[in-house]
Amino acid sequence: MRRMQESYGLPHHSRFTRSEEMTMGKQQNYHPRNNQNTQDVEVLFDPSKPKSELLDTIAEEQAKVLGKINSNQLRRFFSDIKNLYRRLESRSQGKDPEIRRKVYQNEIEPLFKMVRSKASYAMRKGGQGQAPREFCTFLQEAIKRVPPSNVEAFELFTLHFEAVVGFLYGKGKVSK
Repeated sequence: MRRMQESYGLPHHSRFTRSEEMTMGKQQNYHPRNNQNTQDVEVLFDPSKPKSELLDTIAEEQAKVLGKINSNQLRRFFSDIKNLYRRLESRSQGKDPEIRRKVYQNEIEPLFKMVRSKASYAMRKGGQGQAPREFCTFLQEAIKRVPPSNVEAFELFTLHFEAVVGFLYGKGKVSK
């Protein structure tokens, strides 16, 4: 057993073989090398909820479950979303709802959905400016919950995200 541990590069004091560690990691959603739970964060955004709840209590609860984040990372994602929102407003201001929906569908929605891939890239290991996994998971899953071609849900997500950002700052979870 000791030779087997040495051949795998495990320390002598380890009481588990490599295969036991791998099984343990799969069963408990636990990564034995870095002693971190790899479970993802609960995403509370639901476009069917009342707007007042999404911008207040639900946003505050979401901020509570998210970990600390660097202000540069937060600003980058918040700016992306807010710029898309502003672009929608400027391109469809004063136009009928059908034109607004088409502007969203053709110009905004593809870029909005692409934020998911940016979040995935930002949480890669070893990357400079790595974003916290919980925050990236929140973004990815919340964006998935915005139904296709639904301008109202996109606007609701933007406002919800803005409220979450405010609560993150208020709770001291944003570092320089």
